[in-house]
Amino acid sequence: MHDSTAKPRRMKWPTLVVLALGLLFSLASQQAFAFYENNMTCTATGNQGMVDLGTLAPSAVIQVNMTANCRVTRWFPVGANLSFTQLNAVGKSNDFVAFHKNSTRFLTNGGMGTTGTTCVPSSCVPLAVGTTFSYDVLFAASAPSTPGSYQVGVSLFVTSTGGWELYSDYLQTILIKYTVSQPACSLGSAKTMNLSFGTLNSSDFATSQQVANVTMNCTKGTQVTATLVPTQAAISGSTGVSATTLAGLSMAATWADNDTAVTFNSPRSLTLRTGANTIGVGFRPRLNTSVSPTGNFSSQYTLNITYL
Repeated sequence: MHDSTAKPRRMKWPTLVVLALGLLFSLASQQAFAFYENNMTCTATGNQGMVDLGTLAPSAVIQVNMTANCRVTRWFPVGANLSFTQLNAVGKSNDFVAFHKNSTRFLTNGGMGTTGTTCVPSSCVPLAVGTTFSYDVLFAASAPSTPGSYQVGVSLFVTSTGGWELYSDYLQTILIKYTVSQPACSLGSAKTMNLSFGTLNSSDFATSQQVANVTMNCTKGTQVTATLVPTQAAISGSTGVSATTLAGLSMAATWADNDTAVTFNSPRSLTLRTGANTIGVGFRPRLNTSVSPTGNFSSQYTLNITYL
């Protein structure tokens, strides 16, 4: 009985020593990774705090810029690398990428102490005390496909490179807020339409017309605006008329439902009902002179439909 009770007491000492060493190692590790801050000061010049993007469609593109003016307050011997982190506060946003416009490089994901080659001002060079510069970082992601409310924070950091990574600063945070909602309507026709007039002679211009019918399928009645934007230049003094690629020939655009000339770049309000709806735009070639030009021609337009 004496031997059996003595053995457990001897076993306790190595266990206590290991725990003590582990505690000491933990404390030493925290001390070793303390950062030296206040290496530069930056003042935000654009988005700050919360940026509310409102309501977005599923998978819509999200883009938010972070800009600031900075001054170096401690020498960077090799360079100063930017990095970023993302924290999902409400919902799970898709992963963001961060692009430094000044250096045309993407940022590494990581907080203070993160090394890399995306340096300010535009490359990895020594920065003396008093150096001033600006940065412009674009944060981009696609909206989630699941409807709901989302809030995500993106933070920016700077770290000295080339073995000086303990010199690091937090710079700025933006909280991005948005709601993903399924649109009331969806496009039921092709996104790109090609209309062909074939071969025309001078007697055809009075009657020749092609109509682009855009179908919108709606789950409920909704208000939208439709805006037609020509790629070629609009003809001054002629509403709804724009140039084509053939000199001497123009193209006139009209709304198909009422045959009125389209006012380019001007939204037209429309009420769409539940089910299939058609937004039609008619196109008619028009001669600029009495002499008919010869050759191939094209004319391009973009129809923007916006939910109200």
